[in-house]
Parts: sequence; structure tokens; C-alpha cells
Amino acid sequence: MYDETALDGLAFAYTELAEQERQALVRAVLQDAADPTQALAALLAVEEEPRAQQRLAGLISKHGHIEQSAFLEGNESQGQARLLQNLPRLKPELLQITWNEGKINSIEVKPQFHSKSEASSPAISVAEAVATLAPLLWQHIRTGGELPEGVHRFAGFFSLG
Repeated sequence: MYDETALDGLAFAYTELAEQERQALVRAVLQDAADPTQALAALLAVEEEPRAQQRLAGLISKHGHIEQSAFLEGNESQGQARLLQNLPRLKPELLQITWNEGKINSIEVKPQFHSKSEASSPAISVAEAVATLAPLLWQHIRTGGELPEGVHRFAGFFSLG
């Protein structure tokens, strides 16, 4: 069951806790919730520490119920990919990556999407998109390229299993 007031209260309580208490609260959510997706997303929304954000995003990917879609135009040399994720009862998010000559031009996290823009390219498997994107992203990071705020929420696309 989804209770917005309870989620707000959980998030507020979380912000008032020290790091070890926050970790204990997250463990309790994972242990007690039949579907921890919404609770973990509420905690992620208020978390400011990057390592904790990454941990929460990973837990959502591992234990949550997230719909993922991928759209790809082009190839390893030049193209555009859009990774769409949707957590139940939250607005979909889009990660858009463009590249040219094997180098990333832009990486954008968009809080909303317009389905018409997704219709311009066919949906492909997430694994196929990741196979194209992972080497490009790795090269981008190794050469000092920056990643936008919020990109950690898309870690589940690149996790194994």
C-alpha cells in the first residue's frame, strides 16, 4: 500500500539520523517491506551524501520494482541512447546520452519525458543498449568527463543480473 504521508515522515526521520542509524533504517525497510521501492526512493530523494545515494540507488535496482526501457539510434561511432526508468507511482525519468566519433557529447538526466520523442526510435533490450553505452561511458569517465547529477539513479541499467 502506498501512503504519501508515511513516506514523507520516513524521509523526514531519515534526515534527522546519523549515518549508522540511517543504515539501520534502510536495513529495516528492506527487511519489513514487501516492496521497498517507494520507501527507498523517498530516502534517496532526501539523501545528500554521494556514497549513500549510490548505495540507495543500488538497493532500489536490486530490491525494487522498476520498469526499464532502452532506445538506441546509431552505432558505436555515432548515435543517441535514451534509457527510461519508471518506479511505480513516480514520474518516469530519462537518461539521454549522445556521442560522435566514439566520444560522448552529452549526458542528460531528464525528470520527465515525452512519449512522442521515444517513438522516433524502436525500443531495444536494455542489455543491447548497455553493451553499446558501457565502453563509451567508461572512456568518458577515464578521460575526466563529468556525469550529471542524478545519473546514479540509473545504475540499475548497468548492474549485473
